[in-house]
Amino acid sequence: MAAAVTDTLVIQVAVLVGLLAVSGFCSGSEAVFFSLDALRLRRIAQAHPALGRSLHALLAQPTRLLSTILILNTLVNVAASALFFEIMLDLVPRHAERISIAAMTLLLLVFGEFGPKQLALQFTTRFAAWFTPPMRGAVVLMTPFRWALERVTRALQPFFRPRGGSLSGDEFRTVVDISGQEGIIDAEELSLIKAVVGLESMVVADVMTPRVDLRGVDLNDATADPVKIARTARRQFLPLFRDTADAVEGFLDVRRFLLDPAHVLEMARIPPYFVPESMRLNRLLAQFQKDRRRAAVVVDEYGGTSGVVTRGDILERITGEIYHELSRPRPVFQEAGPNRWLVDAGFSLEDLNRKLGLGLEAEGAERLAGWLAVHAGHIPEPNEIVEAQGCRVTVLKTDQRRVTLAHIEKLDPGEDDA
Repeated sequence: MAAAVTDTLVIQVAVLVGLLAVSGFCSGSEAVFFSLDALRLRRIAQAHPALGRSLHALLAQPTRLLSTILILNTLVNVAASALFFEIMLDLVPRHAERISIAAMTLLLLVFGEFGPKQLALQFTTRFAAWFTPPMRGAVVLMTPFRWALERVTRALQPFFRPRGGSLSGDEFRTVVDISGQEGIIDAEELSLIKAVVGLESMVVADVMTPRVDLRGVDLNDATADPVKIARTARRQFLPLFRDTADAVEGFLDVRRFLLDPAHVLEMARIPPYFVPESMRLNRLLAQFQKDRRRAAVVVDEYGGTSGVVTRGDILERITGEIYHELSRPRPVFQEAGPNRWLVDAGFSLEDLNRKLGLGLEAEGAERLAGWLAVHAGHIPEPNEIVEAQGCRVTVLKTDQRRVTLAHIEKLDPGEDDA
C-alpha cells in the first residue's frame, strides 16, 4: 500500500515538474519572441534560414502567438495548482489549502515567471532557436481554444467598446511623441502633426487680421476705386461694407476681380460668413473645408467686427511659414543681438512668449502693441521705453493709433530688479 502511494506521489511530482517546465516555456517564449527586433531577426535569418522562416511565420501573426502563449500558460498554471493541492491533501490534509497557495505562488513566480524570463532575455537568440519548433506545435494545438475564446470575446466586445474616439487627445500626443523618438516619423513630420493638433488649443482671435489692419471697399463711398484698392491691398479677400466695418456684406475675391477685364464687383463677390472670436481653429478649418469657404468675418460678443480670418491664416500656423495667396509681406521678426530682437508690434504675446521664452502679459492685450499701451498707460511715442516683466521694449515706429515696430531686450534678473 505504501509503495503504491509512493509511486503515485512520484508520478504526481514528475507531472508537476513537467507542468512548471511548460509554464516556464510559455513565459520565456513571451519574453523571447516579443523582444526580437528587426536587426536580430535579420541576423538569425542570415545564419539559420530555416529558423528565420519559422520565426517569421510565428511573428507574422503576433496576436495569434500571444493568445496561444497566454491560453497554454493559463491552462498549465491551473493544472499545476490543482495537482499541487492534491499532493498536499495527501501529505498534510489539515493545512493543504494554506500550504498549496503559498508554495505554489512561490513556485510559479520563480520557475514559471521571473526565472525563465530573465534567462530568455539574457540568451535571446539561443532560446529563440530552442523555443520556435515547440511553439509552432503549440500554436496548432491551441487552435480550438483560440477559436472558442475569439468567438466569446467578439460577442462581448459591444459591451466594453469605449464610446467616442479610440484615442484621447493626450493619448494621441503621446503616440506622436513616441513615434518621433523612435524615428517612425521624421522631425519635419513631427512638427507638422504637432502644429495640426495644436489648432484645438487656439482660437480665431489668435490668428485673425485685426480690424485696425483691415482694408476693404466701402460700397457707399462713390469716390472709392475698387480696382486700385484691390491692386494695392496685397490680400486675396477684402471685406465689402457700407459706411462702417461693422456692416460687412461679403468679401471681394481680389484674384477673380482683377482677372475680370470688366472688373465687375458683383461677379467677384462672396457671401459673408461670420464666426466668433472664441471659435477653435480646428473647428473653423473643418468648417471651411465642409462649406468650401476661404474667409470669414470675426465678430466680438456684441456683434461688432473684430477682424478677418482666412484659410491662409490657419495654414500659417500649421506650416510655420507666412502663407498667403498674394504673398502678404512677412511681419518683422529678426535677432538684433544677444537677447535683443526687432519685432512687429502686431505679433501676439503668445507667439513672443513661446519664441523668446518671455512672460509678457497684460489684461485685455493679446499683441505686443496692446501690451505696450497697457503698461505705458497711453499710445507710446517713438523712442519711448517701457520696462516690465523682465523686458525693456523700445518703441521704434507708430501710426496715429498704435505701435507698429519695437525693439525688445530681455533683461537679466538683477538688472530687472534694479
